[in-house]
Amino acid sequence: MGREVVSIPLPGGALLEAKLDGTPRRDAVLICHPHPAFGGRMDTPLVAELARGFVDAGLAALRFHYRGIEGSTGMATGGVEEHEDVLVAHRWLVEKGATRIAWIGYSFGALMAVRALGEGRPAAFVGVALPTGVVSGEPARIAQVANAPAIAPTLFLTGSEDPLSDAVLMTQWVERKRIEILDGESHTFTREGTRRIVARAVGFVRDALPL
Repeated sequence: MGREVVSIPLPGGALLEAKLDGTPRRDAVLICHPHPAFGGRMDTPLVAELARGFVDAGLAALRFHYRGIEGSTGMATGGVEEHEDVLVAHRWLVEKGATRIAWIGYSFGALMAVRALGEGRPAAFVGVALPTGVVSGEPARIAQVANAPAIAPTLFLTGSEDPLSDAVLMTQWVERKRIEILDGESHTFTREGTRRIVARAVGFVRDALPL
């Protein structure tokens, strides 16, 4: 799997540290990692396995560190501005020639991607283990989740034992058919759970971006 470490400019002069797996052509995927305060990085196992799975399926995969994390410069804001990093990374892929870009967000990454959907308008979106507790009670955030399927083909994946991502609560916001539950999985996925998520995400995106 060909890999390139790249720097993506942010407005104001900061840079996002990123890894590009594969070569951008028409189709690509942007993968957003979990909350950095809890150890989320672009090399988090599920994020890395998603990149590998999409490259094997013929798509380029871009993952990055949010501002102020690892080799990314600027100041981390704990979710206040990190959705802008998603948009900047998306536009970078467009500049490299990608015309159909899917977004995959894991936990905090799903929150940031959902927040950016309206402006970025990806070709498809998969939200993995979206933290429902952060959204619940916040009408604006609930609206962002509820509106996702109207912006792009959308799938939410969550574990049946995940204390942070409540599938029952999710069904109050989006149609049940948009949610798939992985039996026995929690917020951090087992090896088998990781395999299932990668397979389902790749399959969903491939169906949304027909050859």
